[in-house]
Amino acid sequence: MKSENNKSFNRFQNVLFFSFICFTYSSLLLCDPIIAKEPPNQITFTEGGVQKTFYRNSNLEAEFIEPSQVNSSQNKGLGNGKVKGGWNLRQAGKPLLSQQQNKSNIPTKVTEVYNTGAGYGPNIVLPGIIIVTFKNDQTNDTLSKLAQKYKIVILQQFTPRIVSFQTEPGYLSVEIANELLNEAIVSEAYPETAVEKVLK
Repeated sequence: MKSENNKSFNRFQNVLFFSFICFTYSSLLLCDPIIAKEPPNQITFTEGGVQKTFYRNSNLEAEFIEPSQVNSSQNKGLGNGKVKGGWNLRQAGKPLLSQQQNKSNIPTKVTEVYNTGAGYGPNIVLPGIIIVTFKNDQTNDTLSKLAQKYKIVILQQFTPRIVSFQTEPGYLSVEIANELLNEAIVSEAYPETAVEKVLK
């Protein structure tokens, strides 16, 4: 009788243990963690009917410096032109401002850098601005719905057919620009590029 009870108890333990393993595994699958995507080695988009391809420079990054960070009294030593307000190029993984200099609570914006050719040519930074040309005049309501759908922000309406949107900097702006081309009302969408001739 005792051995029967032990067998039943052992079966119960095995079922309980197996259920626990299944539950843990399924919850891990459901909780899909957001893993940072590695920037692609090349990006392609069409601007003015011309297809453009840029190649990632893995040795460089671009860091956004607020003008107030450069002009503040604590950063007087930066007035030598090495660091400017806006996007600055830097060696990968090496911040432009030390922790002592960057006492503000402004989160650092860093993005990848691309070249016009593989390993040569001017350095291209994608600041996260998309220029969109529509097939016909657009209403504010239509633009707002489009911005909400793609999680982008309307920046400036140049004409009823040409509008700029703010998105994440870097290759993500290329991805969204290319997605916008699937919209029937869009004739052209491409990211704005900032060109840096030399490492500052």
